[in-house]
Amino acid sequence: MMRIPNNFYIKCNECGNVTLVEADDLDYETSVYDRPMGEEIEYDFRGEICCDKCHSWIDFSIRGYEYPVGAFNFSDSECHGGCFIDEPVVEMDYEFDSDYYDEAYAEYERAEYFLEYNREKIKRMSPRDFEFFVADIFEKLGFSVKITQATRDGGKDIIATKADPIPYTLIIECKHWGENHKVDVSVVRSVYGVQMAMQANQSVIVTSSRFTKDARAFAEERQNLMALWDIDDLLKLTMN
Repeated sequence: MMRIPNNFYIKCNECGNVTLVEADDLDYETSVYDRPMGEEIEYDFRGEICCDKCHSWIDFSIRGYEYPVGAFNFSDSECHGGCFIDEPVVEMDYEFDSDYYDEAYAEYERAEYFLEYNREKIKRMSPRDFEFFVADIFEKLGFSVKITQATRDGGKDIIATKADPIPYTLIIECKHWGENHKVDVSVVRSVYGVQMAMQANQSVIVTSSRFTKDARAFAEERQNLMALWDIDDLLKLTMN
């Protein structure tokens, strides 16, 4: 599970008054999403406070993501009516056996080094190189792939097919964006429209960034018709 380890302060936008929020007093809700490497669990710590000075209401949300289960992925937050003095973070609530800790931590450091190396490698790619990188992954998964023309892909950068045991077609859209530029639901809707027009079995959107919550919700509603791969999915595939 995940927790907010430290108390934090929120400044009122109306009067500038600062209020202490005690992390242990916050409740959270969880949402579970199916991802290529298993389930992702979102922890959403929500709260609402009334400014002691001007009596304005301030609401906030602090989210942490566990993916795959048992591993920290990332956290983010938002505040309406105020702002965080220092942005709070969410972390995993680990309980390690003391005899196991040193070995596990050394393995973790090796994995982190390898992941960071590949993260930088992906970041330095051109958008076209990123398409070839993604196409190579699907070839290794047993697909025949065709990369479309750079300026005329029509919402599909790669077409991947399998003949056995039954004919199967994937359309793949690649978004080589910075990690702070999330792929939103409009992109996912557009790719789904192309998929329906082509009568493809499934569409996959692959990004070097992340997806918004609305984008993931849209894909989840389509169950097995769509898959979303973000930077973390790509990095985990490079570990195989």
